[in-house]
Amino acid sequence: IKMKSMGIDPAAVPKEGTYRVDDEGGEEKKEDSSRPVKRMRTEKKDSADATDGFNAEADLNNAADLEKDTKSIPLLPRDAKVLLLDIEGCTTAISFVKNVLFPFVLSNIDLYLAKRTSQELGPILKSLQEDIEKLEDGHDAKEESKKVTPVVPDCTPNDDLMRDMIKSFVKAMMKFDVKATGLKSLQGKMWKSGYASGELKGHIYSDFVPMLNWCKSNGVSVNIYSSGSIGAQKLLFKHTTDGDLTSFFNSHFDTTTGSKKEHKSYEKIAEDLGVKPGEIVFASDAEAELVAARKAGIGFPVMSVRPGNAPLTNVGKEFPIIYSLLQLCGSD
Repeated sequence: IKMKSMGIDPAAVPKEGTYRVDDEGGEEKKEDSSRPVKRMRTEKKDSADATDGFNAEADLNNAADLEKDTKSIPLLPRDAKVLLLDIEGCTTAISFVKNVLFPFVLSNIDLYLAKRTSQELGPILKSLQEDIEKLEDGHDAKEESKKVTPVVPDCTPNDDLMRDMIKSFVKAMMKFDVKATGLKSLQGKMWKSGYASGELKGHIYSDFVPMLNWCKSNGVSVNIYSSGSIGAQKLLFKHTTDGDLTSFFNSHFDTTTGSKKEHKSYEKIAEDLGVKPGEIVFASDAEAELVAARKAGIGFPVMSVRPGNAPLTNVGKEFPIIYSLLQLCGSD
């Protein structure tokens, strides 16, 4: 009725489009249209072109993509079962050391030294003097210490003079970020009191505990090598924001083993751990340390990149780069 009202004959065969008519036998018949109709493609590919699996890639060989080179990230325990870790810029933010631990020493040194006896002050002063003497001539910290260190009389200095000399040496070396054994020992002792009182809590990255658990479950030995004293290392990991982690570590090393920029230090660590240098993964944020480790034959030196670390140079980019310690975890 609607078609008639529009002037269209409903009995007329359309000139175009798809439609159906029934033949005399009642069988449905499809008439051709001037406009082509899309059909589903059902023909099979030749067997030579056909592959199985999702995205048609299951039968491809990608062995070349799996080949390892000097920039490949090692996996624990597949590639090694001994892990050596730096602390600053690796397990712990550099900002924690510079903005929390170091200021704590400078702001509490007067009180700390005031409680020390002559018998305690003497060894502290001697170790700091040795630190200064080991610095190269012209070193900024050495020159700074000459400007601020009180003149020492020929006789043995009294307690107050020793305290002033200790403070001068500490401030000079910390100002120029000197990593020396005597200084680190004193800092460690001061941090101990801060951790004990609860004023200090050791910072660790959120991926650190999961990585430690992975290593424990997979028989990987975790060891620490830091410029901070062994005592300071243990304090930090005993009083972290995630609790006491000291049970996860096999061994600790500091500058008493040797400078982290000297390859012999890594050779000695391997010897102490009872393994070949090539069986160790060493992660650090310091390019000079990785270069020294590589020279010592450490099998897998790895560059740790964290927010606030020093920008990488071309030297640092020569090493495998990780942004999380969890990137080291895997067996396949």
